[in-house]
Amino acid sequence: MQKVFLFIILCSAHVGFAQQFEYRIARQCDLVDSIEEQVYAYEKIGIKATGTAGFDSATVWLINRYTALGYSPIVDTFLVGEDTSYNVIVEKPGSEPNKWIIVGAHFDSVDEGPGANDNGSGVIATLEIARLIKDVDTKIGVRIVNFGAEENGLVGSRHYVANTLADETEEEIQLMINLDQIGGAITSNNSTIVCERDEDDSPFSNNEMSSRKTDTLGRLVYLYTTISPILGRAERSDYEPFEDVGLVVTGLYQNTPNPHYHNATDITANIDIPALKEVIKGAVAATLYFSRIQGVVGVEKLDRNQVNLLPLPAASHFSISTPIAGPLEVTLINSYGVEVLVQQTEGMEPISITHLASGAYTVKIYSEANSTYTLYKLIIAR
Repeated sequence: MQKVFLFIILCSAHVGFAQQFEYRIARQCDLVDSIEEQVYAYEKIGIKATGTAGFDSATVWLINRYTALGYSPIVDTFLVGEDTSYNVIVEKPGSEPNKWIIVGAHFDSVDEGPGANDNGSGVIATLEIARLIKDVDTKIGVRIVNFGAEENGLVGSRHYVANTLADETEEEIQLMINLDQIGGAITSNNSTIVCERDEDDSPFSNNEMSSRKTDTLGRLVYLYTTISPILGRAERSDYEPFEDVGLVVTGLYQNTPNPHYHNATDITANIDIPALKEVIKGAVAATLYFSRIQGVVGVEKLDRNQVNLLPLPAASHFSISTPIAGPLEVTLINSYGVEVLVQQTEGMEPISITHLASGAYTVKIYSEANSTYTLYKLIIAR
């Protein structure tokens, strides 16, 4: 269902320093790949409305994809009227037993089209998350659920919460992250993504923690992607049944209205694939962070307060002030995810940016001498 939001853009200065950049998370995010091919494979299945052959084919396709990644999918069956539908579930346990985060995305579509964005974009995000966390040690387990019958009124997620989710005495669900329509139309400006928080008062008790988790989600998007986070309200998607029983939820959703919403033109060719790739990186980062990725071996953590970009904002050049010895490799990435500058520098050597347009850029700084990584935002203003 299409949404209308009131937006608050997260403060760049606050976001940039609130979370320490973690190389191991960044490394997994950088492995996000083949997004266009995967969305197109989902699209080619056809219309996936409840009760159609296309939905059954999509179920088999998902099961086969997860099996190929080394998982043992669980199929959760339920009825929608006289039609049969399914939730597809895979799990990666953490080192702390019976503690989980849930990452969800519905995989059904409407009758009008194949649903490449709604919700092939979310489905491919869950497949990439499953692939990239498979061999990563985490303290908290990750359970991925692809819901059926979302377009019928969240039937799949309501069934899951009411009938399949274990009793809270058996397991602890720390967070539910929902991924729905995260692609954005190719004709839109998709340099931002909505981070959704619980503002529903029924119950009120989970709102504060949802707000905190969503703030963190925004910071992770800021750190590990080239897009900017915006706060919005969680509503009308598969996190609702979870928040209704008092669980903590957050999610990602496209910012700008999509002209292909619930339409035959909701196809891969109309998705902003580079922007989708960045959003999926944010989803991967969030999954690894909230599941408490285990410590990094052999990579020194860098105190961000020891690195400064000068001047900030910059006009014609900037320099890096740091006590790190030896040359640094500096990469600038624009809001479309394109590397626009790669250069080695040492000391306070000025780096020319006269060829770049005004705007916000992500700066990756790497020191090969001591294997330290860090990430910054550079504002160019003239």
